[in-house]
Amino acid sequence: KALAKYREMAAEGEWPKIAKGKPLKAGMDDPRVPTLRIRLLASGDLKSNETPQSTIYDQTLVAAVKAFQRRHGAEDDGVVGPNTLKALNVPLSYRIKQMVINLERRRWMKDDLGKRYIFVNLADQFLKVVDTLATREKTIFTARVVVGKPYYDTPIFDDEMEYLVINPYWNVPSSIANKEYLPKLRRDPGYLKRQNIRIISASGEINPYSVNWNTVSRIPYRLRQDTGKRNALGRIKFMFPNQFNVYIHDTPAKSLFNRDTRYFSHGCVRVQNPVKLAGILLKPQGWTISRIQKQIASGKRRIVSLKKKIPVHVTYLTAWVNKDGQINFRKDIYKRDQKLINALLPGGKT
Repeated sequence: KALAKYREMAAEGEWPKIAKGKPLKAGMDDPRVPTLRIRLLASGDLKSNETPQSTIYDQTLVAAVKAFQRRHGAEDDGVVGPNTLKALNVPLSYRIKQMVINLERRRWMKDDLGKRYIFVNLADQFLKVVDTLATREKTIFTARVVVGKPYYDTPIFDDEMEYLVINPYWNVPSSIANKEYLPKLRRDPGYLKRQNIRIISASGEINPYSVNWNTVSRIPYRLRQDTGKRNALGRIKFMFPNQFNVYIHDTPAKSLFNRDTRYFSHGCVRVQNPVKLAGILLKPQGWTISRIQKQIASGKRRIVSLKKKIPVHVTYLTAWVNKDGQINFRKDIYKRDQKLINALLPGGKT
C-alpha cells in the first residue's frame, strides 16, 4: 500500500526541491517556507496547508518537520539544517526505488522469524526483542545500538543466541592487535597494561618491556583484556557463535548512544541497556535484574547458557513501514542501496 501510494504521488510529479540557505528555526521569515509547506504536505508530514503563501516558519510547520525527522531517524529538533534539507531533497523517484529494493531484502529474510527473536536493523541502528503473545507479535524491548563503521561494516546474517557471558574477557582480534595496538606498543610498551590488557603466549604472560616491538611486524601473542568496567565488551556479552565473529555486547563508551549516527564499532553490535536485555532473555530461567547486577558486582566471569536458543536476525533495511502505516527511511551508510538498485531495476541509476 505504501509503495502504491508513492507511485500515485509520482504520477503527479516530483516533490519540489528546497533551496539551500541558513538553517530554518522556529519563527524565522524565509522565502523558502512556502516550498517547504508543499513538500511536507506531499509526504503527509503536514496535514493541511491553510497558509500557503506565508513565509513564516511557524509552529505547525515545525511540528511537521519534527515528524519528518522522526521518520528519517534524525534528531527531532525541528530545525531544517543541512542534514534535514538533504533528506527533504531526496527525489520521490529514488524513495520509490528504495522501497522496492527493501521489499526485496524483506523477501530474502526467513518467513518465520521465530516466536521470540532479536531483530537488529543496522541502517536504523536499533535492536528490538519481539515476543509472540496470544498469536500476535509484540515488541517487548528496544535499544539503540552502535554498529560497524563503514570500513568494518557489520554483516547481514541469521543465527541463534546460545549463551551470555557476565564480566567477560575481551580477546583482542588479531586485526585490531596489529593495526591499532602494535603501533602504540612501539611508542609505549606500557600502554596495554594501563588498559588492563595482558599479553599471553603459550607458556604464560609476557612482560611488554621484554619485547623489542620495533622489530615485530605482527604480534605473535594473544592479547586479553581483564574483566571490569573498562573492558571493551563492558559487563555482558550475548553470544551466537558465527563465521563472522560478530556478537552483541555492552560497552564502556555509553555516550555514543546519544548520537543520531552510531557507526563506530569494528563490526560487533554494542547495545544500550544490556542489563535490561539480559533480564528479559534470562527471566524464563529465574534470573532477575537484581541477580544479574549482583553477579556483575562480584567481578567474577560467569557463562549462562540459554535453555532455549533465541533466533537473532541482523538486517539492513533503509526503508520500511510501521504497523501504524508510517513510512520510514534511513541513510544508506554502507552504500548498498545503489548497487541493489542497479542490479534489480531497469535504468537503476538515479
